Amino acid sequence: MSASRTALVASAFALCTGACNNPAFYDGAQRLVVRAADIEAAGAEDSTTGNPTIGAYKQSEYWLDFREPSDADLAELQPPGSTPSEQTPWIRRDDVTASIPWTLTNDSDAPLTAWVLLDGATEFFDYDPISTYGAAGGAEEDEIQYPSLAGFTPRQLGPGEVVRGEFREDDLREAMYDLDAITRFCAGPLAVLNHRHEADPIGTDVVPDDAVIAAAVMLRITLGASGPATLEYDVRLRESEEKIFDSARDARRYEVMPEPYALPGAAALGGGTSGGDTGADAQCEGGGSTG
Repeated sequence: MSASRTALVASAFALCTGACNNPAFYDGAQRLVVRAADIEAAGAEDSTTGNPTIGAYKQSEYWLDFREPSDADLAELQPPGSTPSEQTPWIRRDDVTASIPWTLTNDSDAPLTAWVLLDGATEFFDYDPISTYGAAGGAEEDEIQYPSLAGFTPRQLGPGEVVRGEFREDDLREAMYDLDAITRFCAGPLAVLNHRHEADPIGTDVVPDDAVIAAAVMLRITLGASGPATLEYDVRLRESEEKIFDSARDARRYEVMPEPYALPGAAALGGGTSGGDTGADAQCEGGGSTG
């Protein structure tokens, strides 16, 4: 865990010890700002920071903080040699109830298009479709922009306009299901991410009925914009579970190293950073079907 990440999660949870019945608000990891220079750089021919679907973008990661399971607990949930789909998460969707209110500002005197996007990681996999655009190495017209877990609808802002919105608790709950479905259970991203699974379960037949859904241990917020813009956000948590780290009780935090999820056809991401057989490519043979 990096020093900056440690400081973030430590400060986020220092205000709440034990079980908290009421929701609490915490400042986001950072203010996200897209400047005119970012727009120009993203449009350059050799740009590695642009995304043709959302323009210039800035990202921030908000890591949640949980207590470490015992070796016996983890061995029972995730036996050595098992694949992620055969394992049970230590941090489960029912352990995390969160929402993210945000404020988006057009910093220019011209209209612009902006996106406020939500992605993230479980203890198993990290889904980041924005910064990995083009990883498949094909011509731009052959690339597919896979949707984010939430927020992929563009917003039109007038000069100087301020817009407020929120990823609600039900949005986060659906996002956690989708994140686990497409990564750990290899559901097709294009099918799953374009539907609310409770209303339309297309693509989710690969998820067992009795599956324990993993929670997001990290929330990634992306601001994409066609012009200068600023995004500020908070994280609102209902902290009611004993798994949230409590410095007065717990000796260690749960250190996780989620594998980057390999988008279908994105061979450059392969099996993640470890080179082992539990990477996304090995698990889903290139990310599963595109549904």
